[in-house]
Amino acid sequence: MGSPSGIPKPSASAPFPHSIRLCDALTSSTDTQGRHTLLSRNPSEKWLPGFPRVPLAHASGIVACLGRELTTPKLDAMLPYLWLVATPRSTHVSSLTNQLVRGREIVVTEDPELHIVWLHSRIFIKPIPPFLFSHALWEVYLGPASSPSFHSSETDKLRRAALGYMRSYYHLIQHESDYRLAQEVRLIPLEIGFPQFMAFIDHFGSIPDSAVSPRYIYGQLRLTRLNTWALPALGKWQFQKVHWQYADIFAQFYAPILLAFAFLSVVLTAMQVAAQVRPAWEEFASVAAWFSVLCLLSVGLTGVAMLMLLLTLMMKELTFAVRAKKAMVN
Repeated sequence: MGSPSGIPKPSASAPFPHSIRLCDALTSSTDTQGRHTLLSRNPSEKWLPGFPRVPLAHASGIVACLGRELTTPKLDAMLPYLWLVATPRSTHVSSLTNQLVRGREIVVTEDPELHIVWLHSRIFIKPIPPFLFSHALWEVYLGPASSPSFHSSETDKLRRAALGYMRSYYHLIQHESDYRLAQEVRLIPLEIGFPQFMAFIDHFGSIPDSAVSPRYIYGQLRLTRLNTWALPALGKWQFQKVHWQYADIFAQFYAPILLAFAFLSVVLTAMQVAAQVRPAWEEFASVAAWFSVLCLLSVGLTGVAMLMLLLTLMMKELTFAVRAKKAMVN
């Protein structure tokens, strides 16, 4: 039955009604104990839509796949620090066209941890897996914790992650231009029409923060800040590696080092001029002498720090190579 406004009501197990599902490849059946089973409408395609390596007959494999595709354990663990990373508001997600206005290139990623995370001129966005358009999938694997299921221990965590992830698309795609851009970079399937997609995604727009996983209490996140707070939050040096070559790693230090050296050079030159013009300023000459020594020490320490960084990077790569070789032998 429809709502008074004429919009179909979602079922108790899915956030959208069966009538507006966008994937019809799956159906479900219920046994005598009230447990659901996921089935394919096509006998020759007995796998999770979009994932041919995940057969529908293996429930544990489907749960594992949903966990890999939806959950964000690292970002959830960083929740106490996320207020230092981004605006503490789940609606803080710019539409796709607005991302272009801000000079950000849309980069497709399959890592849910990087979904709506941005770095400089790039924003990473994960395409919607086809199975999330299926009403049957939500019934069986992403239903409320109270519904009988084979997977009740995982259902709540997966459902919260899925709801938060889909809600982000409600903000990413606001206009037909956003929809066209999403199809251009293959964020949503080409066969889904604009009116159908908007009718579907609108059901995720009113989902409250209390119903989503901790990561999706926040909107888009800045990767540089995530890397800054990764050590206290996760015990790791960085959340996501962004530089893969030595030259790129050292290049990020060039600008601040050159700026500092330029500042010190101006100060030292000014001190030298002052000391020559006013040789009677003995106290000033003493301060200038000590400052010159400090500048020399700073240059030396900077060189040592760069050398230590290089040695650390080389040792990490050597350690990784040795461990990989031992693993192959064993």
